Amino acid sequence: MMADNKIRVVWKIIVVLTLGAAGFAIAPYVLFDPGQSRVSLNASFSLHYPLLLVHIFASFLALIMGWLQFLPGLRTNRPQVHRRIGRFYLGFVAMGSVTGLVVGMYTSSYIRQMAFLTLVALWLFTGWKGYRAARKKSFEAHGVWMIRNYAITLVAASARIVTPLCLLIYLLLHRGIPFQGVEPILNQVLEVNIWIGLVANIIIAEWMIVNCFNKR
Repeated sequence: MMADNKIRVVWKIIVVLTLGAAGFAIAPYVLFDPGQSRVSLNASFSLHYPLLLVHIFASFLALIMGWLQFLPGLRTNRPQVHRRIGRFYLGFVAMGSVTGLVVGMYTSSYIRQMAFLTLVALWLFTGWKGYRAARKKSFEAHGVWMIRNYAITLVAASARIVTPLCLLIYLLLHRGIPFQGVEPILNQVLEVNIWIGLVANIIIAEWMIVNCFNKR
């Protein structure tokens, strides 16, 4: 019972933080104005901004819908709704993955390119494993893989949440170096925040899996 209460608290924290981070991330794109983009657009690739929009909105919808899969009452009392939500969710994951891979390849940083590639591979792999487990009616395995998949979905939010912490750590570690302005520091932090968000999410997901399934 205590483990279940801990899981509920973790989910509530995840939902609150995710909604805030997701709202911040999507805000510059709701008016469909390329000039507001936080991502540097490649002028030679005309589809860069449209694909970026598809990636952002598909990922946002996956992020918003994903946690509904884990509502016990919905799974138990309305399994058809649960399955329908799951199909839509995985559809948005697929859209976000493919467009994210293309958009990621147009970033100037090799480290960020590798981060996008890693996220896409993990996102698609865990989503496929979750889908296949459900088709085989291995529902416990399905739950495990969907927790892992949603942890990857949440990296978009967690990477932004850890950014202030990364900035603070950078400043503490470089106290003896003359201040060069915010932008150079932020550029270095944005090289690692995705990786830190990914590692943190994987650790939390595996902790939840242990507490959700191994103690039944």
